[in-house]
Amino acid sequence: MGFVMYLSSHSRLVKLLEDIMDGSRILIFMDTKKGCDQITRQLRMDGWPALSIHGDKSQAERDWVLSEFKAGKSPIMTATDVAARGLGTHCIYILLMLLSFGF
Repeated sequence: MGFVMYLSSHSRLVKLLEDIMDGSRILIFMDTKKGCDQITRQLRMDGWPALSIHGDKSQAERDWVLSEFKAGKSPIMTATDVAARGLGTHCIYILLMLLSFGF
């Protein structure tokens, strides 16, 4: 069970996370690697348990991030399309599409 939302600002993302964070895994797709890293950094600075995955990361780091996400240790993951290759269909999550805002 999940849903898809398109967002265009960090403040809207944080508000949505505050409303929906219930222990579910949340996957936030970004359109750029830089945007992925920047929004993850902002979320972590705000206290959210987030990790990022994209093609500039080593395979070992991508595997570790996916493992942490699937296990629920880091329930928020930002990603470019590289994450779609490693997620199984059994992984239940809320899918958000975040349009880069100035990244």
